[in-house]
Amino acid sequence: MNESMVQIKNGKFIKFRFVERGDAALLYNYFQSLSPETLSRFGPHSFNKEVIQQICNNFSDEIVPYVAIEKDTNRIVAYMLIKKGMTEGDEQRFSERNRYFDAASSVTFAPSVADEFQSCGLGFLMNSFIEGELKMLGVKTIILWGGVQASNAKAVGFYQKLGYLYIASFFHNGVENWDMIKNV
Repeated sequence: MNESMVQIKNGKFIKFRFVERGDAALLYNYFQSLSPETLSRFGPHSFNKEVIQQICNNFSDEIVPYVAIEKDTNRIVAYMLIKKGMTEGDEQRFSERNRYFDAASSVTFAPSVADEFQSCGLGFLMNSFIEGELKMLGVKTIILWGGVQASNAKAVGFYQKLGYLYIASFFHNGVENWDMIKNV
């Protein structure tokens, strides 16, 4: 993976890269800094120190964590996961709709951006960076990990702007979610 440095709308310089072994404390601080609302909308894993340590120390080809690092403070300001293929729950929902994806050319995507860095272009630029890497690997379809909460109008609009298409809605813990995919 190539690292990339960009300047976002708020004037800050941000570097995109894979999570590294020494990132556990930075990643833990990132999750601790998120608002309860933002935390409630990100669900691929828990946010305790043990899970974060595993993410930083147990690299695999199946799940690839990316971070965005603010140059001036060296803190993580966004975290995005790519999983090759689909999660079991996502695969089950899509198969119930007779929608199937080739595991070799599809990935599942879970993004999060620090509250103070939302709406300043960081998510768009980081997504573009990750998509560029995925295209080089032959990925054809990106599936939102667990969908997006239908009530999260800001996120729904963001995904639509990126070219994600609504597939269907489903309920999880009483909350309506939308499955969305993007063909790259």
